[in-house]
Amino acid sequence: MKKKIIKSIKFFLQTLGAIPFLFVIFPLIAFVRLKNKKIIKPALVWGSTPIISYSYWSKAMQLAGYTSKTFTNGFYSSINNRDDWDIIIQDKYKYLPHIFKYFLAFIESLFRYDVFFMSFDGFFLGLTPLWRLESQLLRMAGKKTVLMPYGSDSYVYRNIKSTALNHALLMSYPKASMCQEQVAKRVAYWCTHADVVITGIMGPDGFGRWDTIVPSVIHLDTNIWKASSNVVLANGKNETVFIAHAPNHRGFKGTEFLLDAIKKLQSEGLKVELILLEKMKNEVVRKTLQAKADILVEQLIFGHGLNALEGMASGIPVISNVEDDNYILPFKRWSYFSECPLVSASPETLLDVLRKLVTRPELRKQLGKAGREYVEKYHGFDSAQYLFTNVIEYIYGRKDSIINLYHPLLGEYPNRSPKIKHPLVNNRIID
Repeated sequence: MKKKIIKSIKFFLQTLGAIPFLFVIFPLIAFVRLKNKKIIKPALVWGSTPIISYSYWSKAMQLAGYTSKTFTNGFYSSINNRDDWDIIIQDKYKYLPHIFKYFLAFIESLFRYDVFFMSFDGFFLGLTPLWRLESQLLRMAGKKTVLMPYGSDSYVYRNIKSTALNHALLMSYPKASMCQEQVAKRVAYWCTHADVVITGIMGPDGFGRWDTIVPSVIHLDTNIWKASSNVVLANGKNETVFIAHAPNHRGFKGTEFLLDAIKKLQSEGLKVELILLEKMKNEVVRKTLQAKADILVEQLIFGHGLNALEGMASGIPVISNVEDDNYILPFKRWSYFSECPLVSASPETLLDVLRKLVTRPELRKQLGKAGREYVEKYHGFDSAQYLFTNVIEYIYGRKDSIINLYHPLLGEYPNRSPKIKHPLVNNRIID
């Protein structure tokens, strides 16, 4: 009770402190608006939550000739490096309370940038009691907003269609279940006011809006993430097969089921060894996948994330759970996911799937090659440039729609090169 009272008093004082900001911001917005001219190549900013994809996207757009910067509220030092980021608010406006740093960062960004790429946390004003005004103030200043969720910013647990996913989230992120109303309000707010919303595989879970249908908006630098040249023909009998797994939260990834499967394979006499890359720095994960791992088990509960793409980029087969057609079918029908060579497995089928991959090195080689080709086609920096350039054209009225951007029949991009061929049927190994 005491904590709630202190929190309420703190919120009240912050709100009072924000009132002078409003008297400053409206004249500034009018000034910024007058300065705006016809924008051909807008300046881009990515923030304020330090999602590593922001760093990748920003670098990709810099290479495409855009002024593009990350501007974030800190960074996750346990897995990322300071060099991954451009501007961090903790380094600016020293000795000021955070609430004033947020306001100053917002004002500075109005003068520097034209398109704001963010999560449903919002930009810096989203960290203040005035979060409900952020979209309106940006729009008044002639700015554009592109919203892309990453997870805890937008998962409203009661709206999740998969009970298994819901339970895995409760295992790893139980406190988020107590913030559903607040998260739901932000999702509704930005789905109403953003210029573009791109939800990826999270889309079916309560957003009700996506401006283009794409299974994943994650991209990485394929010049850094290179395919392994270490082709090992181990089959679990002649030599050991190394299985990598990199969980940040075990419950969400289904780690306990992998540990059990490894023990069972070993009890069968197969030579398998688990490489557990738990909460490791990104460069450690990269070096391990490229130099030592034969198989990557990304996660066993739902969908795929960045780590699956890292594994495929490294040229090794990747296991993820893409079983649920409520989520997956739309991305196969209206986007490019039918080309994806992820090997699907659930906790119940993992043992059999692993056994097939461990004992069939040629199959691993085929899947590794197809995975690398898939990432090069759909998840490299050139793919990010294609997506965000089209988004920018759309929000400035130079393109009518982006809903069919990746349509397998109507879209230009999936047909710019041959379809990815792989030996799977509906992401399953066929005997």
